[in-house]
Amino acid sequence: MTESPPKINDSASWHDENGFKYLLYPAKTKKPEHLIIYLHGLDSNAEGEKDFLHSMREKIPGADIISLQAPFKINVMIPGLLENPLGYSWFHLKGLKETVLSHIFNRLSIVERVEKFTRNELQKRGLKEDNLVYYGTSLGSILALQVGLSGDKPVAAVVSRSGAVLPFTKINSKPKVFLQMGEEDKLFFGSLLPDSSLKRAFSRVAKIFSLKHNRSVARLKKQGVPLTEKTYPKQGHTLDKAAWDDSVEFIVKALKLKP
Repeated sequence: MTESPPKINDSASWHDENGFKYLLYPAKTKKPEHLIIYLHGLDSNAEGEKDFLHSMREKIPGADIISLQAPFKINVMIPGLLENPLGYSWFHLKGLKETVLSHIFNRLSIVERVEKFTRNELQKRGLKEDNLVYYGTSLGSILALQVGLSGDKPVAAVVSRSGAVLPFTKINSKPKVFLQMGEEDKLFFGSLLPDSSLKRAFSRVAKIFSLKHNRSVARLKKQGVPLTEKTYPKQGHTLDKAAWDDSVEFIVKALKLKP
């Protein structure tokens, strides 16, 4: 008989249902009026931001907070990206190039799985989309944007920490979106395709596939998505506590809660 992972403390417990393992931080009010789904980054897990999620629970006491654990245990090393992998991924990993292409072209499976999971969790609580927030970090924020923008009805908000809007992200609804980015984040202020090395015939393709931060902003603005963005000086891919606090403040306003 497999033992369940231990509780982090009295306010968080492990669950396994609807295709995912996750940590639940239950609403302090006992009867949740809102649901926040947190999606961690590559090579992390559901416990990766437990201190922040405990803090969020204190500041938004009427929300159930679910920290989903990505379904695939990482078992490969990718030089320059994953030197000593210990965590989980939202899709199967191979090499760096295969990882990027897999997420761009085969993303629908995990998006649909998260959507289905969330629908079940909303129904279980008697909540609607306007009670829902998706919150993601890094690769988890790319997924949060995909799921949050693809629904037929807009969710209350999507928070993206150190992420990007992929060029093929479906935008069916227009929730409030908060893009947070470190000014020295080389991943999203660089480009997967170096324009200077491409011939003129391929420059348009490079622009379309670019994950530069300004391209994410342009994609959302073009679709009329309500957008708040903030870049943090002297910070890279990992943002500090002040950025976490900014995201909580954004969620409080999006859910129309009293501060």
